[in-house]
Amino acid sequence: MTRVDRLLIVCIATSVCAPIAAHAQSAAAEALFREGRRLIKQGKLDVGCDKLEASDKLESSIGTLLNLGDCREKLGKPASAWAAFRKAEAMAKRAGNDKRRELEARRRATKLEPELASITVQVGPKSRDGGLTIKRDGEVLDPQVWGTAIVVDPGSHVIVAEAPNKKVWRTEVAIAKGGKRYVVVPTLEAVPEPPKPIVVAPPPSAEPPAPVVITETRHTTTVQPTWNGTRQAAVAIGILGAGAVGVGAYFGARAKDLESQSDAICPTTDCTDAGALSLNDDAQRNAMRANILFVAGGAAVAAATIMWFAGKPEAETIVTPAVGPQQVGATLTRRF
Repeated sequence: MTRVDRLLIVCIATSVCAPIAAHAQSAAAEALFREGRRLIKQGKLDVGCDKLEASDKLESSIGTLLNLGDCREKLGKPASAWAAFRKAEAMAKRAGNDKRRELEARRRATKLEPELASITVQVGPKSRDGGLTIKRDGEVLDPQVWGTAIVVDPGSHVIVAEAPNKKVWRTEVAIAKGGKRYVVVPTLEAVPEPPKPIVVAPPPSAEPPAPVVITETRHTTTVQPTWNGTRQAAVAIGILGAGAVGVGAYFGARAKDLESQSDAICPTTDCTDAGALSLNDDAQRNAMRANILFVAGGAAVAAATIMWFAGKPEAETIVTPAVGPQQVGATLTRRF
């Protein structure tokens, strides 16, 4: 290996050579190229390779392809790397003034060839008619490559065949480095026609019954509404009573708390401490308030309950006559 070859290898591996960096004239392609190299240096090969591929799609160049091939090779994708190196070789050859990179791209591609795997998709003559479409990993294969070995990366690949009014055929092929697989696409089965709907004649219709005309008249007694003045007063008194009970509960809890504080200072009945005596007095006052509120609130709730049931409205009577050609009657309804 000459010194020039070694320098070219270093250039591709590190992506720092001036000719490669100056590969693109498009600002967008150049930005993607630089971002891809930065990500690769950080060890983010997947994302970096995608950036380089996007740059190549915008504006293909020898430098981008050499870097892309090197990145794909590091990811264990020899077929993708080989394709990038071969494309770089062809571009350098057409340019005619970049012999070093042309030779380096050819050397790298040749080195990968023993590792290349391939899949050959074979299609019978009868299956070629009728709008047959074959896809590999979602990419449509040109009919011209049917029966030709297609270089692929190691791993699993999905082959799908479809045609109008035919059942979709699908298979998955696993292949290792240097492997060769053959896939034979069978004649696709026709999609069965949907069953024709069974038309059943409706049975002869019988003569419809004569319509019954019902004349309705409602007679109601006047009653007080359910929500009368007595029940409104009962609700108001009940709310006040419940509030009094709640406040009484607060004073009761407060009395217990003050009594606990007093007992903590003077646990015996013989106590001369002014603070403890003051706390005890406050506890007694709060207890008295609680008792008063409990009694008043309970009485109010009881009175409200009695008023609610005493304010029950009278019943309402509804009489509805029904008259028709073949019937005469009436409906009696009572509502409370």
